[in-house]
Amino acid sequence: MCPQDSIRSGGLEMTRAETKVQRSLARYGADRWGKEFLSVNDSGHLLFSMGDMPAVDLQALVLRIQKAGLSTPLVLRFTDVIADRMKRLRDAFFAACEATNYRGGFTGIYPIKVNSRSPILEAIVEVRARLGFGLEAGSKPELLLISAQQPVDGLPLLCNGFKDREFMRMAFHAAEIGHEVVIVLESLRELNRFLEVEEERQWHSRPSLGMRAKLYSKGAGKWETSGGELSKFGLTTVEMLEVIRRLERVGSVDRLTLLHFHIGSQITKIRPIKMAVREGAQLWGHLRSRVPTLRYLDLGGGIGIDYDGSHSSSSCSSNYSVEEYANQVVFEISEVCNEHGFIHPQILTESGRALVAHHAVTITDLRQVQGQVLPVPEVSKEEHRIISELRSTLASVAENNYEEYFHDAVDFRDEALQLFSRGYLSLDDRAAAEALFHRIRLRCQEIDDQVPSGSAELTGYLRQARVKYLANFSIFQSIPDFWSINQIFPAAPLRGHDGEPNYPVQIVDITCDSDGRVDAFAHPDGNLTELPLHRAAHEESPSEGYLAFFLTGAYQDALGNLHNMFGRCHEIILRRHRESDPKDGDDALFPDDDFHVSARPGMSNSQVLAQMGYDEDTMRASIVARSTEQATSLGAEWALTALAGYPYLQR
Repeated sequence: MCPQDSIRSGGLEMTRAETKVQRSLARYGADRWGKEFLSVNDSGHLLFSMGDMPAVDLQALVLRIQKAGLSTPLVLRFTDVIADRMKRLRDAFFAACEATNYRGGFTGIYPIKVNSRSPILEAIVEVRARLGFGLEAGSKPELLLISAQQPVDGLPLLCNGFKDREFMRMAFHAAEIGHEVVIVLESLRELNRFLEVEEERQWHSRPSLGMRAKLYSKGAGKWETSGGELSKFGLTTVEMLEVIRRLERVGSVDRLTLLHFHIGSQITKIRPIKMAVREGAQLWGHLRSRVPTLRYLDLGGGIGIDYDGSHSSSSCSSNYSVEEYANQVVFEISEVCNEHGFIHPQILTESGRALVAHHAVTITDLRQVQGQVLPVPEVSKEEHRIISELRSTLASVAENNYEEYFHDAVDFRDEALQLFSRGYLSLDDRAAAEALFHRIRLRCQEIDDQVPSGSAELTGYLRQARVKYLANFSIFQSIPDFWSINQIFPAAPLRGHDGEPNYPVQIVDITCDSDGRVDAFAHPDGNLTELPLHRAAHEESPSEGYLAFFLTGAYQDALGNLHNMFGRCHEIILRRHRESDPKDGDDALFPDDDFHVSARPGMSNSQVLAQMGYDEDTMRASIVARSTEQATSLGAEWALTALAGYPYLQR
């Protein structure tokens, strides 16, 4: 390596290319929010890896997928990441228990609602016996789905949420086929339903019962109202004591095995967790003195994900790690139990976001739709004075006058539009005025980006007119939390990280909706309103490429909707090879040395229409009949291809 190709920093020698990579990752915040799973190769492509999985070149992978016949948008699912996250949570609690001599033990629970897509559940079921994870259902379909899985001794199936008699019967049936079912009571009415169903017949096996406590402690973040005394869920202390009295009267108090509480999702601060755990542990200990069969203390979910990399208490971050969470939880429960002589309960957690958020990467392609440099007509002897003024302004704008000249250009542009509206300016002159004003604005943007401090008014105006890039996806389908609750996701292009990301653009989606835009991207130093793209010195604009949104594995699949009839995207599932994989690889999308790669195609046009209540056969027959009658140029058979097509834009 030549001396001029390296620099010395902090005692370490780094190549200029490495420095560019670091600056590029820092521009997106990926050096912090992606430090666990992102790196860059010699080609400037993003590499994804977590735990002990081999690094994957995301750009090369998407090109292989395109070659195999599946276009973007798509979701990459690295399902081995889920097992890695499960192991990390388990190991964190095991280490905390060992450090404090905690004797109650720990069992993780995966709540199906967080992501019920089949590849996720398959990945969890594959390792849950080895890693010690139970499952949780909050609805009848979820309970049926879990009931169909192989029971594992010692791992509970929790039934949360509001339950009618049919839900109760399903829970009894799940217990009969071998699951360790715990029905968590949300109200006294649910206790009545449980007792009524229990008396309906001679069940071969019966579920256990739990109580959801309405704590006074609350979480922190967007979902803090799901905890506290005003929560819609749970029993007050008075109601819990009434549950015990009623069960004692019918001789079934020994069915009680669990106390549950939940103070929110994506809890941003560790302190509210500590307070809630202390309150919950006190409740558990005093209740167990009356009910010796109480065994589990279920802390609910809520472990926060550091979406923006700031490791702070912002709404899209958390100021603690998984290990810090486990240490604090075990310490607080130990303190309460040891102080009052309570036995140590078995700790359960339902933190699904912490298990599955990292495994999914949503990929879309980018297309420039606004901001291209417009052509300017040649100088004409007959052109209007306004056009000449704009030409002169463009030629003269500089760093020492750009604010003044830009305001002049706005006045000239507005005057041109007024003259056109009154019939005093030709269409050609109006087009020339628009093109010249656009050139002036781009020049002022370049200057404003370079000066240390500019006019706040001018900067705001210029930002509104930034280049817009079309992301070929629907935020309502792929990242609905961004639209609905302002959940911020980190994003970065798949290539170009050996260069400088110096071209800020606005990202809009392909829906016919003004809300279909991404105007905030996670960053540890403050969310980005525009996404920086890479532009080489010889390029007028950044080359079109692929954009990735990370940490999209929790809730987005379940909450995604069919706005504008853009349906579910293609899913690509990548996992390490298993001995059970078919030798001929018939179920693989393409052969790969490290991963078994399979695909689950997204919804076709006809499937989206069927989802909205339309009959494909009727529509096809109608289109074919009309096409035949009118002898259309495309022919009647085009309907077959159109109905089977992907709703998104094609290359």
